[in-house]
Amino acid sequence: MPFNELDETRLRRLIQIGADLVANFDLESLLTTIVEDAREMTGAAYGALGILNPAGDGLERFIHSGIDEAAAKRIGSLPQGRGVLGVLIDDPRPIRLHDVSEHEKSFGFPEGHPPMHSFLGVPVTAGGEAYGNLYLTDKPGGDFTKADLRAVETLAVWAGIAIANARSVREDRLRAAIAASESERHRWALELHDETLQGLGALRFMLSAAERSGDPEVMHDAIEQSLEQLSLEITGLRALITELRPAALDTLGLEAALENLASRAAGTGDFNLEIDFEFAPGSHRDYAGEQEVTAYRLVQEGLSNATKHAGAKNVMLHVERTPREIEIEIRDDGVGFDPATSNGGFGLVGMRERVALIRGRLDVKSSPGGGTTIHATLPAD
Repeated sequence: MPFNELDETRLRRLIQIGADLVANFDLESLLTTIVEDAREMTGAAYGALGILNPAGDGLERFIHSGIDEAAAKRIGSLPQGRGVLGVLIDDPRPIRLHDVSEHEKSFGFPEGHPPMHSFLGVPVTAGGEAYGNLYLTDKPGGDFTKADLRAVETLAVWAGIAIANARSVREDRLRAAIAASESERHRWALELHDETLQGLGALRFMLSAAERSGDPEVMHDAIEQSLEQLSLEITGLRALITELRPAALDTLGLEAALENLASRAAGTGDFNLEIDFEFAPGSHRDYAGEQEVTAYRLVQEGLSNATKHAGAKNVMLHVERTPREIEIEIRDDGVGFDPATSNGGFGLVGMRERVALIRGRLDVKSSPGGGTTIHATLPAD
């Protein structure tokens, strides 16, 4: 691709745009930025990025810039890739036109559409596959130049790399989310098997034995014990349901949900729990986003590990929230483990996946016989 038609200022700007694009892993904002950058580089009044459908014979999305909301509503349905737009789909090579309406494939604009004349179209590939096309119209002062074409071709290369990166990151996050979800399901399956199902199995055995005895007194005692056991199992199931999605997290907020969680943990374990919460004014939110859910799950899993698996006698929970982030520290005096030879078990694996999913940081320090400290920083959504 020849660059001698680009002046130094435009080359420098292209380098900066490329660096910014490849650093953006949010696909939706990236697509909009690509269109805005293309307009900036050429001075085009209007710009769009048409994204191909899976069959590659039309457009499934059309991200546009330069037409306001009111005009977009008057125009109605977005282009599907017919006319001149479809020429690039059928033959993905750059097009420069003096007047788009004069092209043989042009069939005009819908009612309410602003008039457009000069036209520049450049294909975009991502990961070695056709992804879509950049469309630009109405350059002030006349036609798009060869320098405009070179600039947009270069931008399209950057855009393809950035789109491929963003899609890869999104897919990785999705895989991590699925893995975390499956791990969570596995955990609850174990909880149900180890506690509820075993309890119900023992209850069935006791009732069967009483029935076989034929002794009314034995049967009466078995029924009494069964009623008590059923009450315990119902309480246990309610606790599991609460842990799956605590109502307090959605209705009262993170601080109240963590207080309830800590209170339940302290009431069911043989350990001393020290709590230190610092929630800055203005940090409360009326809804539970990814940050709140992740914070809750980290504390939930951390307390579970410390009390059920580490055999800790003393646990310290510190949570500090500011409008920018949440800091969590869970420290215990349990059996600990060697990080060089163990990942700390299933619980810590799930923690790492959750924190990575929201681009947070997780640090785990432990040693055999020296307890464990978990420290997490979760950025705002």
